Amino acid sequence: FEEYFNTKTKNIIDTIVYSLSDKSTRRFIWAEICFLHLWWKQADSEMRERLRRLVVETKQLELVTGGWVMTDEANTYYTAMIEQMIEGHDWIRANVDEWTQPSHGWSIDPFGYSPTMAYLLKRMNFRGMVIQRVHYHLKSYLNSERSFEFIWRQSWSTALNENSDIFCHVMPYDHYDVVREK
Repeated sequence: FEEYFNTKTKNIIDTIVYSLSDKSTRRFIWAEICFLHLWWKQADSEMRERLRRLVVETKQLELVTGGWVMTDEANTYYTAMIEQMIEGHDWIRANVDEWTQPSHGWSIDPFGYSPTMAYLLKRMNFRGMVIQRVHYHLKSYLNSERSFEFIWRQSWSTALNENSDIFCHVMPYDHYDVVREK
């Protein structure tokens, strides 16, 4: 984890801060707070303030999901999902801005999705979510129907209880490539 941060992630975050600061039309999103935490510990006060400005003032850097990590949704108990979200959101409030709260979920690389995560995001007042890694048959079907966006309703929801519905966008890529008509 720390080696990956030192060889890859630290440079990415440094580049984000410099690039966004240099050009106001640029935008970027960041999801995993554990890496931002390591960067923050090593950054000087000027870099921290630049990042804070990009999130709070110019809104060029959007923190999405804001969990400590991108949770594994396939085999995780819901309390673990909640705890890592609390840890990430607490870190954001303590270090970046006490009023900053992510409003969109970003879950592009877990091995399986859970209706629990969609439900939890909605209950945390998220407005929508983006997912990526779905079975290729489903992605092909969504592509043919031009339905990469939908309202995710939990199977336990009823017409009278729609507070678990959340807007969902499936990225139209096959992992890191575009979907091609077959």
